[in-house]
Amino acid sequence: MNRQSDGRRQASRRVWRLYFVVVYLSVLLASLNFAFYGASFIKGLLAITLLNVCLYPTARYFARDEGGVPVFPALCLSYAVQFAIPIFTKEPGITLVHGVTSLNDSDVVSALLLSIGGVCALQLGYYGLQTGKLAKAMPVVDLHLNEKKATIYCVLVGILLPVILGLRNVITEQSSLQFAAVFTLLQNQQLVVIGILGWLVYSGRGTQWHRLLLFCVVGIMIWRGLSSAFLEQAVIPVAVLFVTRWRYSKRLSIAGIASIVFIIIFLSPVKGTYRQVVWSESAEATAIVDSKLGSALLWVEQASRYWIDTLTGDRELADATSDVTSRTDLIHQFAHIYSLTPEIVPFQYGGTYSYFAVALIPRAVWPDKPQAGSANSFFAVAYNITTEEGVTRTTFGVSLLGEGYINFGIPGVVFIMALQGVILIILQHIFGGAKSGAGGQAVFLAFFIFFLNGVGTSAEIFFGNIVQNLLCSCFLLWWARERPSLRHHKSVEIRGAAPFTVVK
Repeated sequence: MNRQSDGRRQASRRVWRLYFVVVYLSVLLASLNFAFYGASFIKGLLAITLLNVCLYPTARYFARDEGGVPVFPALCLSYAVQFAIPIFTKEPGITLVHGVTSLNDSDVVSALLLSIGGVCALQLGYYGLQTGKLAKAMPVVDLHLNEKKATIYCVLVGILLPVILGLRNVITEQSSLQFAAVFTLLQNQQLVVIGILGWLVYSGRGTQWHRLLLFCVVGIMIWRGLSSAFLEQAVIPVAVLFVTRWRYSKRLSIAGIASIVFIIIFLSPVKGTYRQVVWSESAEATAIVDSKLGSALLWVEQASRYWIDTLTGDRELADATSDVTSRTDLIHQFAHIYSLTPEIVPFQYGGTYSYFAVALIPRAVWPDKPQAGSANSFFAVAYNITTEEGVTRTTFGVSLLGEGYINFGIPGVVFIMALQGVILIILQHIFGGAKSGAGGQAVFLAFFIFFLNGVGTSAEIFFGNIVQNLLCSCFLLWWARERPSLRHHKSVEIRGAAPFTVVK
């Protein structure tokens, strides 16, 4: 036992040493960037500081060997990608209705300072409640799974659900938004399946058959995502697989990160062109849409041609990556919000959070319940990102940091981010902790994964319907739960096993 404890302490020290080495080298690189390239030293230093603050939960996760789904480290990494890295990859500007507008360095510096304060408040809210007495008093969803029943569930959902989802367009054309909400819930069950199969495969409980089924489900979801013309739906299955493997193998998958980055960079440049063809009402486009295989292949074919032209020199590489860098650049958008608020756009004092007054009412009870997303639309029009007509065709995201400032200024940023951390640790404790079992963690991860992209959206989209969805998914998976009496019996058998017995 002492040797095991010493080994853990040494591993923890190695992780912390590596983290502080990264901090030191990053500050050094920021200084060299200023010295040799004349870049703004204060912006670079603040961006590096934000990056290191966002990396802290990942270092802590490995150093302390924390259990549960590593959702918080992944969320903070998402903040790093969208609020820190763009300082080094994008010019300080933003595209508005009338064209590209440059931003003052002072506004960008203020946005970076607010982002650092916001992420620190997020971590204080998360870790502060994690060790409190309230956390111990909160209930926990017990969804430890029976392996055989879980496999049956995965097969049924993996085979039958795509058929049901194929009827979505036919049904929803003649029905209300009630059915659309049901289909969204069912679609997320495929992500739950990835989480369950990932548990079986990466915890050593599964067989090669489970591994094959896992990658088949991921492949089907990627293909359906490509056919839908929404890049997020093609990337999310890979992200769930990546985080699940991280959870059970305790290793960061470089291949998983590379796969996500590759899909985004490869497909993003032609996304608009692809949507114009697929969403067109012409006979040719209709024929493509009717063939899911054809529509997905069209996107891949267009992207392949685009990158061939880029790599052969017929197109600038900067043009190919501009869409990706623009969509992951939230820090300059935040700086734009800061520059206009409250002198031009007054504080909203909670006006963009009005959806939460009706969020808990099921749409089955109130079919005409308002749609979430008004905060994003307000931001896009009020801050000249697009016109009122434009928000009917394209979605825009305000970001939680930006929305907090739009409503209450600096106190709003701190309060909203701290509240986000508190809500996240509560949901993770109830649904995603070790005591919740593989089923609870798979359900939690299937809905949390949208948070990574939701960093750039409004609070109503982020949190509006998550409680109902988590409870419904747990209810659907409840029949595959291992009965506590049988679970206790198995644990007794394991503790009483012979010394030479290997229990997986």
